[in-house]
Amino acid sequence: MNSLADIAPLLDRNAESPLWTQFRDSLRGLILNGELAIGAKLPTEAELGEQFGISRIVVREALADLVRSGLIYKIKGRGAFVSARERDEDFVSTVLGFSDEMERKGRTVRTQVLVQELRAPTTPEAHALALAEGDQVVALKRLRSVDGELQLLVETAIPADLAPGLHRTRLENRSLYDVLRRQYGLRIVRAERWIDAVLPDAETCRLLELATPEALLRIESIAYGPSGRPLEHYRALHRCATSRLHVQTTT
Repeated sequence: MNSLADIAPLLDRNAESPLWTQFRDSLRGLILNGELAIGAKLPTEAELGEQFGISRIVVREALADLVRSGLIYKIKGRGAFVSARERDEDFVSTVLGFSDEMERKGRTVRTQVLVQELRAPTTPEAHALALAEGDQVVALKRLRSVDGELQLLVETAIPADLAPGLHRTRLENRSLYDVLRRQYGLRIVRAERWIDAVLPDAETCRLLELATPEALLRIESIAYGPSGRPLEHYRALHRCATSRLHVQTTT
């Protein structure tokens, strides 16, 4: 195999991000862009270290993270290989946000904000979020793609008193849950979710660029903080032609 360093982005030793994350992201990009084929064998740790001018410790840490995200796998005595890209989506059964869960799997999420406003809640929103008369919500409508493929149309409502100014915060291509954690100290610890199948209307077909209507999974969620107060209500329409929702249960 030719040197991967010849086709990967250069590592910047003056950057704030550590070398192992730069190296990991370089390999991730080669895999997701198809420059490393499914099943391809990676060079050894020693060879990768020599090609990129980094230590084996740096290489090992990056490869371990790629194994955790499912982009590569290792066979004892044979080395590391490129995995088939993961298409099962676990966000519906975890309290991770959609962006956080996709990032953990090494996938690229893009978010287009269609609506971001401060307003009175609808009746379902007020009921789900246990709001009183006169309370307001920050309402969002976002279109989300995964690895360049439109996947999700989401309408979200968050109590305005919990996130003052959120309606003015830049959310394009950002994780909402990350913003809520970092900017407002809001942590989601559990959620209730309901899933059914629906056919999209003409406007949804236009937004998701569906040439013909196809069945979508409709997900409704109410998420709660440590105190038990509802923090978020959303309704999402999820394309399922090229992916599956994965739910893990325990006793």
